[in-house]
Amino acid sequence: MRTATAPAPEADPRIPFPHTNTTLACRTDPALFVHEIGQNSKDDRDRIERARTACRGCPIAAGCLKWALANPKLTPTGIWAATTSWDRAGLRRRLRLRHGLDWVGVVARATEPSVNGPRLGRADTTAHPLAQEGTR
Repeated sequence: MRTATAPAPEADPRIPFPHTNTTLACRTDPALFVHEIGQNSKDDRDRIERARTACRGCPIAAGCLKWALANPKLTPTGIWAATTSWDRAGLRRRLRLRHGLDWVGVVARATEPSVNGPRLGRADTTAHPLAQEGTR
């Protein structure tokens, strides 16, 4: 019997994943950023805090967060820009309340290129190790 598989979700093109050539903790220790819903042991909480600390020092954390928020189907789990899936769900609810259903468009327009410089960077969904995982 043949079963149909759903196509992999695509990233919202309005907010590209930021790019950097800097060595990032999520690239050097991807297991640190893996977090499934329901993982709440002391070891899990300690790992989450280490991941959050690494994200706080990341040069692309703000862009990573915008991308993760704009792409919930690609970021259902894991630590992204120091947030868990629970954190991101709350942030998305607040963004919808503040900016309406097209809050992604509002955020994208606010970060569009200006005469002062480029947007966050080119789309590069390989920058965070879970980005690839989420597209399977």
